[in-house]
Amino acid sequence: MNTASVTNTVVESEPTSQDDDDIDWEGTVLSADFAAKMPRQEYVLYNEQTSQRVIVDSGVLLGRKPSHDLPEGIKAVTLEDPTRTISRNHAAINIDKDGILWIEDYGSLNGTYVIRDNTETKVEHARMRLEAPCIIRIGDQFFSFEAC
Repeated sequence: MNTASVTNTVVESEPTSQDDDDIDWEGTVLSADFAAKMPRQEYVLYNEQTSQRVIVDSGVLLGRKPSHDLPEGIKAVTLEDPTRTISRNHAAINIDKDGILWIEDYGSLNGTYVIRDNTETKVEHARMRLEAPCIIRIGDQFFSFEAC
Protein backbone atom coordinates (compact mmCIF):
# COMPACT_ATOMS: atom_id res chain seq x y z
CA MET A 1 0.00 0.00 0.00
CA ASN A 2 1.47 3.36 -1.03
CA THR A 3 1.07 6.21 1.36
CA ALA A 4 2.07 9.58 0.21
CA SER A 5 3.45 12.03 2.61
CA VAL A 6 1.71 15.40 2.54
CA THR A 7 3.50 18.52 3.61
CA ASN A 8 1.57 21.70 4.28
CA THR A 9 3.49 24.79 3.44
CA VAL A 10 2.33 28.25 4.37
CA VAL A 11 3.79 30.99 2.29
CA GLU A 12 3.67 34.39 3.93
CA SER A 13 4.49 37.36 1.85
CA GLU A 14 6.04 40.44 3.26
CA PRO A 15 3.53 43.28 3.26
CA THR A 16 4.36 46.21 1.09
CA SER A 17 4.10 49.69 2.50
CA GLN A 18 0.87 50.04 0.52
CA ASP A 19 -0.67 47.06 2.37
CA ASP A 20 0.36 48.10 5.90
CA ASP A 21 -2.94 49.86 6.61
CA ASP A 22 -4.95 46.81 5.51
CA ILE A 23 -3.14 44.14 7.54
CA ASP A 24 -5.44 44.36 10.56
CA TRP A 25 -8.53 43.96 8.35
CA GLU A 26 -7.47 40.65 6.74
CA GLY A 27 -9.40 38.38 9.13
CA THR A 28 -12.01 40.87 10.35
CA VAL A 29 -15.66 40.20 9.72
CA LEU A 30 -18.11 42.92 10.69
CA SER A 31 -21.36 41.80 12.25
CA ALA A 32 -24.77 42.89 10.98
CA ASP A 33 -25.20 44.82 14.25
CA PHE A 34 -22.24 47.02 13.32
CA ALA A 35 -23.93 48.15 10.11
CA ALA A 36 -27.32 48.52 11.83
CA LYS A 37 -25.89 50.97 14.38
CA MET A 38 -24.67 53.52 11.90
CA PRO A 39 -25.41 57.13 12.84
CA ARG A 40 -28.94 58.10 11.98
CA GLN A 41 -30.86 61.30 11.72
CA GLU A 42 -31.86 62.82 15.04
CA TYR A 43 -35.26 64.38 15.65
CA VAL A 44 -36.63 66.70 18.28
CA LEU A 45 -40.06 66.51 19.87
CA TYR A 46 -40.88 69.92 21.40
CA ASN A 47 -43.86 71.06 23.49
CA GLU A 48 -44.12 74.85 23.39
CA GLN A 49 -46.57 74.96 26.33
CA THR A 50 -44.26 73.13 28.75
CA SER A 51 -40.95 73.94 26.99
CA GLN A 52 -40.09 70.23 27.11
CA ARG A 53 -37.65 69.04 24.47
CA VAL A 54 -37.08 65.35 23.73
CA ILE A 55 -34.31 64.16 21.41
CA VAL A 56 -35.41 61.13 19.38
CA ASP A 57 -32.32 59.26 18.15
CA SER A 58 -33.54 55.74 18.93
CA GLY A 59 -36.79 54.13 20.05
CA VAL A 60 -38.60 56.08 22.80
CA LEU A 61 -41.52 55.15 25.02
CA LEU A 62 -43.46 58.30 25.87
CA GLY A 63 -45.78 58.65 28.83
CA ARG A 64 -46.73 60.33 32.08
CA LYS A 65 -44.80 57.67 34.04
CA PRO A 66 -43.41 55.20 31.45
CA SER A 67 -42.12 51.76 32.31
CA HIS A 68 -38.36 51.46 32.59
CA ASP A 69 -38.36 47.71 31.95
CA LEU A 70 -37.62 48.08 28.23
CA PRO A 71 -35.65 46.23 25.57
CA GLU A 72 -32.07 47.37 24.96
CA GLY A 73 -31.87 50.47 22.79
CA ILE A 74 -35.28 51.84 23.84
CA LYS A 75 -35.45 54.72 26.28
CA ALA A 76 -38.32 55.82 28.50
CA VAL A 77 -39.21 59.52 28.45
CA THR A 78 -41.50 61.11 31.02
CA LEU A 79 -43.66 63.77 29.39
CA GLU A 80 -44.69 66.80 31.40
CA ASP A 81 -48.46 66.58 31.75
CA PRO A 82 -50.04 69.62 33.42
CA THR A 83 -53.57 68.59 32.35
CA ARG A 84 -53.20 64.85 33.18
CA THR A 85 -54.33 63.65 29.75
CA ILE A 86 -51.24 61.57 28.97
CA SER A 87 -51.36 57.88 29.89
CA ARG A 88 -48.61 56.17 31.89
CA ASN A 89 -47.28 54.34 28.77
CA HIS A 90 -48.95 56.45 26.10
CA ALA A 91 -47.09 56.06 22.80
CA ALA A 92 -43.78 55.11 21.24
CA ILE A 93 -41.69 56.43 18.37
CA ASN A 94 -39.23 54.03 16.77
CA ILE A 95 -36.64 54.26 14.02
CA ASP A 96 -36.26 50.99 12.13
CA LYS A 97 -33.01 49.64 10.65
CA ASP A 98 -33.75 51.43 7.36
CA GLY A 99 -34.14 54.79 9.14
CA ILE A 100 -37.95 54.84 8.75
CA LEU A 101 -39.87 56.42 11.60
CA TRP A 102 -42.91 54.75 13.19
CA ILE A 103 -45.35 55.87 15.87
CA GLU A 104 -47.65 53.65 17.89
CA ASP A 105 -50.31 54.34 20.52
CA TYR A 106 -50.42 51.90 23.44
CA GLY A 107 -54.18 51.96 24.07
CA SER A 108 -54.17 55.39 25.67
CA LEU A 109 -57.44 56.89 26.87
CA ASN A 110 -56.97 60.26 25.15
CA GLY A 111 -55.27 59.12 21.95
CA THR A 112 -52.26 59.95 19.85
CA TYR A 113 -52.65 61.99 16.66
CA VAL A 114 -50.36 63.10 13.85
CA ILE A 115 -51.17 66.46 12.25
CA ARG A 116 -49.83 67.22 8.77
CA ASP A 117 -51.16 69.70 6.22
CA ASN A 118 -54.01 70.65 8.62
CA THR A 119 -55.21 67.01 8.72
CA GLU A 120 -55.29 65.16 12.04
CA THR A 121 -54.89 61.37 11.82
CA LYS A 122 -55.48 59.16 14.85
CA VAL A 123 -52.81 56.54 15.53
CA GLU A 124 -54.70 53.38 16.45
CA HIS A 125 -54.62 49.58 16.26
CA ALA A 126 -51.15 49.41 14.68
CA ARG A 127 -48.00 51.38 14.22
CA MET A 128 -48.14 54.16 11.66
CA ARG A 129 -45.37 55.60 9.54
CA LEU A 130 -44.22 59.00 10.78
CA GLU A 131 -42.60 61.74 8.73
CA ALA A 132 -41.01 64.94 9.97
CA PRO A 133 -41.93 67.72 10.13
CA CYS A 134 -45.35 67.34 11.72
CA ILE A 135 -47.25 67.99 14.91
CA ILE A 136 -47.93 65.11 17.29
CA ARG A 137 -50.78 65.39 19.78
CA ILE A 138 -50.41 63.16 22.81
CA GLY A 139 -53.48 63.52 25.01
CA ASP A 140 -54.11 67.24 24.77
CA GLN A 141 -50.44 68.19 24.55
CA PHE A 142 -49.08 69.33 21.18
CA PHE A 143 -45.50 68.58 20.18
CA SER A 144 -43.69 69.77 17.07
CA PHE A 145 -41.62 66.96 15.56
CA GLU A 146 -38.70 67.95 13.34
CA ALA A 147 -35.32 66.73 12.16
CA CYS A 148 -32.40 68.29 14.08
